Amino acid sequence: MVHDRAVISLSEALADTDAPGPPVLEGVGFGRRALARSIDMAVHYLVGTVVGIITGILVAIGATVRGVEPDQTLAVLSTTPLVGFIAALVGAMAMHVLAEWLHGSTLGKRVCGITVIHEDRGPASLGGVVKRNVAYFVDTLFFGFVAYQKMAESARSQRIGDRWGRTMVVRIAALDPSERRSGLRFVAASAAGLMADGLITFFELASRLIQ
Repeated sequence: MVHDRAVISLSEALADTDAPGPPVLEGVGFGRRALARSIDMAVHYLVGTVVGIITGILVAIGATVRGVEPDQTLAVLSTTPLVGFIAALVGAMAMHVLAEWLHGSTLGKRVCGITVIHEDRGPASLGGVVKRNVAYFVDTLFFGFVAYQKMAESARSQRIGDRWGRTMVVRIAALDPSERRSGLRFVAASAAGLMADGLITFFELASRLIQ
């Protein structure tokens, strides 16, 4: 009887060892991620352009109501001081942080079929996506060579920001359906990111008008 129990326990242990686990996820390479970032940059510039046009229209309407020429005010908006560049960087970062935290994918990543997750296959944390986006400015040094080199050295294709934030970028199709976030959540996350980007740009432009 004792011998039979030992055989059964050994069989169960071997069965547990041989049981298939979740497939190992491969990190996405440099090229696809660079394409996704390029798309996001284009979206960011589009947001800035739209906000600039709307602000200009509001200035023109306000000048007409007051019976003054809007030329001088519009000239102020046409310049881009240092604070404008800083606001643009902060806006782009806010867009990425919100989209990656709330869903995992920005618009560019969604188009390219990739998403950001935690190393343990769960959703990336807020702290993790903040870290990876702050470190992006280091990863992009020398036209992205730093990121390319670090990703080549990593089994998970992680750049410096991914290692610091304990995140990785994978193909959405490689995730189990239960691990993927919904399309509705993606829409909400993208809207939140775009709105944050646009509001930061708008407030920076408005601050020039009241100086």
